Amino acid sequence: MHRIQIAILSRGERELHHVRLDTLDLGTALLVTDINLAEGSAELWEGERRLARLTKHSGPHATFWEVGCC
Repeated sequence: MHRIQIAILSRGERELHHVRLDTLDLGTALLVTDINLAEGSAELWEGERRLARLTKHSGPHATFWEVGCC
């Protein structure tokens, strides 16, 4: 079984940056992503297979995640 890897995508002034983190399971991956990403996108990977692309939207009252398929 592969560990779940998160690729957090953030934009710098001129380029896209990736931060990759390994986690033990999907629940931990989602928690770590929520803590480390104020707004933007992340991808969840299991080995070489992308599981999902997540986009975090924040607003004045609530934050929500948009989940896209591979």
